[in-house]
Amino acid sequence: MNELARELLHFGLSEKEAAVYLAALEMGPSPVQDISHKAKVNRATTYVMIEALTNRGLMSTYVKGKKRFYAAETPDRLRTILRMQQKELEEKENELGEVLPLLLALYNAEGAKPQIRYLEGSEGLQTVRQTFNKLEGEFIQIVPYDDLKAFEEIMAQQSEHLKELAEQNASYRALLVMKDPKVENIPKALNGEARVIPADKFPIHSEITVRGNHILLYSFKSAILSVVIVSQEIADAIRALFDMAWLGTENYPSKKQ
Repeated sequence: MNELARELLHFGLSEKEAAVYLAALEMGPSPVQDISHKAKVNRATTYVMIEALTNRGLMSTYVKGKKRFYAAETPDRLRTILRMQQKELEEKENELGEVLPLLLALYNAEGAKPQIRYLEGSEGLQTVRQTFNKLEGEFIQIVPYDDLKAFEEIMAQQSEHLKELAEQNASYRALLVMKDPKVENIPKALNGEARVIPADKFPIHSEITVRGNHILLYSFKSAILSVVIVSQEIADAIRALFDMAWLGTENYPSKKQ
């Protein structure tokens, strides 16, 4: 397929439509057999393509003597077709704007299944952090800090992440799972309180963050896996479990920032 034919595909023409149109454009008014030969499309299919192109306003036909000739219309017609497509797209967008609120209402209806997304790798983690930053209000976290430190690419972004948290001025509570639970080992952050729990008693290897109706899960032990769950009921249940755990760590090291 030549370059011109490829360009015509962007206007919605099929490969054979493009071949027939270009052949007719180059040859001028011609019988179907000549166009078929030039376009390298069999005669029966050429008739079908000519009809389709005629419906698009790109070809026309006339009879001279006893022969029927087919001619390509001016390429300026492509501009008209493009404008028609744009108009149709705008009409569809307006129609979507009218029905979208109803669709969203169904999507977010009470009792609907939780929304769940899975993302892999550091890029997926970054996407989930961007989701987290768009949320508002206080949050809670359970963090397997030793597992987290093993990933240098994540720790390299920690300062920026803590800076973003400080700018949000949001309060939080965090339970850090560490092999050496000492106050001095707790990372510094603003506006929150962190407590350390021993990893030997609580071998947790996944991070859990709850903010608003979002539950953000991260696994760092073997590979970076991120999961986002949107459900108010599940978020509230995890908050209740976190509060139970928080009360149970009063005798463990803690630090208010």
